Amino acid sequence: MKLKKKEKICLVIIILFSIISILFTLNNDNFYKKEIMKINSIETKEEEVVTNPFGFKERYKKLEVKGIITNGKNKGNEEVITYDESYSSIVTEKYRKGDKVFISNHDIDTLKRDTYIVAFIDIFIILMFLLAKYRGLITIANTLFNTLIFYFGLELYFKGMNLLLLCMIEAVVFTTISLLVSSGRNKKTYSAIISSIVSTIILLIMSLVIIKLTDYKGTNFNELSFLTVPFEDVFIASIMMGGLGAIMDVCITISSSIAELIEKDKNISRKALVKSGKEIGRDIMGTMINVLFFTYLATGLPVFILALRNGYSISNYINNNFNIEITRFLTGSIGIVLSIPISLFISLKIFKKEED
Repeated sequence: MKLKKKEKICLVIIILFSIISILFTLNNDNFYKKEIMKINSIETKEEEVVTNPFGFKERYKKLEVKGIITNGKNKGNEEVITYDESYSSIVTEKYRKGDKVFISNHDIDTLKRDTYIVAFIDIFIILMFLLAKYRGLITIANTLFNTLIFYFGLELYFKGMNLLLLCMIEAVVFTTISLLVSSGRNKKTYSAIISSIVSTIILLIMSLVIIKLTDYKGTNFNELSFLTVPFEDVFIASIMMGGLGAIMDVCITISSSIAELIEKDKNISRKALVKSGKEIGRDIMGTMINVLFFTYLATGLPVFILALRNGYSISNYINNNFNIEITRFLTGSIGIVLSIPISLFISLKIFKKEED
């Protein structure tokens, strides 16, 4: 992979910044208000195996953790903490010598993870630059900007703005900025933006109509029972935002393909374009639906395994806990399928206004 002189300089700057950021997180304990302890030794005092009513065994350890306080008024003092650790680490964490942990009331709260997080971010930035050069950095900046917009949206919601209206506005902003950054200002980008927004609006309307007609029957909302706001709005918003990325991907793919076909053959017929667009749509539809499926599956997989370990049947868990994820997946999949003809229709209107 050859890099130009300016790109090499930029890469060196990124690597130096990465090293500095990691060194900072390794020595930033004084910036935290909570006490931090560096673990010097871990000794097992007791160990037992507990069997639950379903016959599954779990090994527990009582550990004596010794370390030095690295910040605050007790900096430099030795701390000895008794810590219970489980083999599965469902409700506890596993620590090693050299780890830094947050402590309070002579008990371990959690691991200090900022160094690991920053290291992963640095690796991501370096790889993005190596593969996409400056466009990769622009993409990262776009992601950060979208995150700020999302945070700003949450602030508006807490001040009383309607959640669905807010999510619709954010969806338009996310779509427009993301596609302009990734594909530039051209007809295929404008086509993809219009297609994505139209597909999302139609998906939202369909979801509202179906849910109102069924009065939320058929979907178990136990997962959202902890909310102190109407779960209906949160559910609809999650459907819309969850499928937005996949819809954008489908729309830009269809729009780019149609633009490329017309550029290669100015005299290509509308019928041939429709046929090619449908073939492309079939090719990407399966992969994008699988992306949604595995994304929603991954969100519930840890709890799913825990439930099975504690005697839940698969059907019982799906009906009571995973039901809402299946609903999100099916609705998002409908959005993907709808976006294919919509993006094809809009692309043809933009790129080929007259029938050959």
